[in-house]
Amino acid sequence: MKPHGRHYILLGLALTCLACADHKASVSRGHLPPDKTQSRLPATDLSFLTDTRKIIVQTAVESIGTPYRWGGHTPGRGFDCSGLVLYTHQNAGIQVPRTASAQFSQGRKIPRHQLVPGDLVFFAIPEKKNGFHVGIYTGSSWFIHAPGRGRQVTHSHLDNPYFKKNYTGARSYL
Repeated sequence: MKPHGRHYILLGLALTCLACADHKASVSRGHLPPDKTQSRLPATDLSFLTDTRKIIVQTAVESIGTPYRWGGHTPGRGFDCSGLVLYTHQNAGIQVPRTASAQFSQGRKIPRHQLVPGDLVFFAIPEKKNGFHVGIYTGSSWFIHAPGRGRQVTHSHLDNPYFKKNYTGARSYL
């Protein structure tokens, strides 16, 4: 290995350690644990989707990295989980309720095996009685959501142990 190649490896290891330390610190501030199964969001074939579903998914993908903000529903203000849903659906011309619990109760029930990108996935929040967390399904068991204070809009996998345990159901407004 060339001497400069080792420097890149050491730099990569150092950055990984820093990212992990920062990530652990942010967990205590957010209401959802980090997704340890996280990797790059896989490319999703949107060609078979309706234009409305494409808009929802593309808007959600474009929102990745936006800071979490309780009550937030715009990229400029930041997003909470239901605010992200509200924003993506409004961009597609669809009105949805403002809160995750109302989005869950008023949406059309979808069995998990019939999820299509643009549908909503819901999770119980164990610390909150009747509390829900919501994300936007993007395909291949991935979804985009605003996980909590101190974090940013990100993608997670439905097979993450936390999400698998707390999965409550799916709904659609399409």
